[in-house]
Amino acid sequence: MLTFKPSRNEQTVAFEFDGRLTKEDVQKMEEVLQQKYEEGGTFNLFAEIGTIDFASIPDAVRDLQLEMAHWMAFDKIALMSEQNWLDFAANFGMGDIVSQRAKYFRPGEYEEAWAWLEE
Repeated sequence: MLTFKPSRNEQTVAFEFDGRLTKEDVQKMEEVLQQKYEEGGTFNLFAEIGTIDFASIPDAVRDLQLEMAHWMAFDKIALMSEQNWLDFAANFGMGDIVSQRAKYFRPGEYEEAWAWLEE
């Protein structure tokens, strides 16, 4: 389930994800990213990730026409989770993006994550 959270600044889209990914989640994320892209071109993401039901991902993204420019228009990604999903992403060909524009934070490190996003 995808839940958008209040952001501390206009440059950052903040959300929490836990469990199963649905088509509606992906469509809502695309809408939010499209809007943010149209407002200024680039933005930050603050993602708080719980568990991920990997089996739900293929059905959620099937038949969607995602505009990759919107998904890649971020300056920084702060990822807060028990597990460092950035290592997982790096293993799937996203190493350059992860190493240059993303940082992992442990649960509860909100101030550190927001401070890094605002640097």
